[in-house]
Amino acid sequence: MFSGTQDKCAACKKTVYPLEKVTVEGEFYHKQCFKCAQGGCKLTPSNYAALEGTLFCKAHFAQLFKEKGNYNHFSKSASMQKNSESVEKIVDQVTSEENVAKEPSG
Repeated sequence: MFSGTQDKCAACKKTVYPLEKVTVEGEFYHKQCFKCAQGGCKLTPSNYAALEGTLFCKAHFAQLFKEKGNYNHFSKSASMQKNSESVEKIVDQVTSEENVAKEPSG
């Protein structure tokens, strides 16, 4: 007897089957549910940032920081403090990528 999977999508709470599953930070998502909360951009395990369980593309994540100057508009938690180093690295990486793109070629 096939028992199936018990994995549930963290976004829609429906069953996630192996062929459509994305696993990040111990959570499971359907490929179509793994998207940016700000702009709905499609995410991959290598181009996302998470803050308190909310998923963002790196560009929108950095944009939120630039608009507010901090992440205080989200409630503070231990996970934010734990991830603060990686948050700063992502913001620095995106900012430097934007600066390189803006430089005139030639």
